[in-house]
Amino acid sequence: MLEGRHVFAGSNSSKGFFSYFDHIIKPENANRIYILKGGPGVGKSSFIKKFGIKISSLGHEVEYIHCSSDENSLDGLVVPDLKIAFVDGTAPHLVDPKLPGAADEIINLGAYLDNSNLEKHKEQIIKINKSKSELYKSAYRYLESAGLISEEINSIYDRYIDDTKFDALCDKIIDKLFAKKISTSNTGSIRKMFSEAYTSNGYIKYTDYFCSDSKTWVIIGESSNYTSKLLDRIVQESVNKGYYTECFYKPLTPEKIQHVIIPELNLLFKSDESAVNCNYDEIINLHEIMDLENMKSHISEIESNLHLLDLLIKNALNKLSETAKYHQLLEVFYVNSMNFSKVDKYLENILSKYA
Repeated sequence: MLEGRHVFAGSNSSKGFFSYFDHIIKPENANRIYILKGGPGVGKSSFIKKFGIKISSLGHEVEYIHCSSDENSLDGLVVPDLKIAFVDGTAPHLVDPKLPGAADEIINLGAYLDNSNLEKHKEQIIKINKSKSELYKSAYRYLESAGLISEEINSIYDRYIDDTKFDALCDKIIDKLFAKKISTSNTGSIRKMFSEAYTSNGYIKYTDYFCSDSKTWVIIGESSNYTSKLLDRIVQESVNKGYYTECFYKPLTPEKIQHVIIPELNLLFKSDESAVNCNYDEIINLHEIMDLENMKSHISEIESNLHLLDLLIKNALNKLSETAKYHQLLEVFYVNSMNFSKVDKYLENILSKYA
């Protein structure tokens, strides 16, 4: 794996493709945002990767934004100390300049295509695109169904959580975290990303890589609703105290927070159904505020729904896996029509500004 930080800015979710691309870097905080345009196979990911490797070799920290359909492909990168970013601005995550010239710059790799060669294969390209689109629609239908089953499972767990005890637990954690603490920056803000994704290569997680660099507090509990509520309370207080806070959302239900990092406190909140790692700095167990005895009557229903959820997710992943084959077919047409020597010269020109 490339040396650096690894995240996703998009998710294949129960709501279709869900984007937090506008959180990659704020234009008002950036020196330069390079927006790459062009079809599949024109070299956008390779362009980004080559820049990242070179700039990393010069001692700069790099955050790689991976494609949620294929984690081996890059949708962008950020170099925090230089305040620059590269972003794939093509569908499904359409990105357009917000501060043209002042911060944003479009790199159109499609300009180096031999269109006459592509025109010969127009009908094949249309057919492949249609097949690929249908597979995505099918995958999203399965994920939408999985989202509904997930909420059904949550509804069972949720009715056995004591709300009074939950509020007391939130207050206790917040007091322990933030009592007499105020950020040195005094400019609280939130950044939204994903650290996990459903991809054509299965379910990919980068969350555990964050653990090695941070103190880790784990939240144990099957209810993603209450875990998300707890994390949301922590995030609100963190921002109110002036901390920059990174929120990582659940790939299936992207409106729910899954993990949180508060960099200034060097602290990661990680949610999990069970703490298999005994090396966590703190364990917050939501089971302690649940009526587990009365919930036992629903065990068979929960297990049945979990089996259905697993089946729907597997079907979605199978469909996503099939999309990769069609994407590779498309790339062949574009790769064979590209002048990559001109692309490399363009990259060298940009690197010269920072090397």
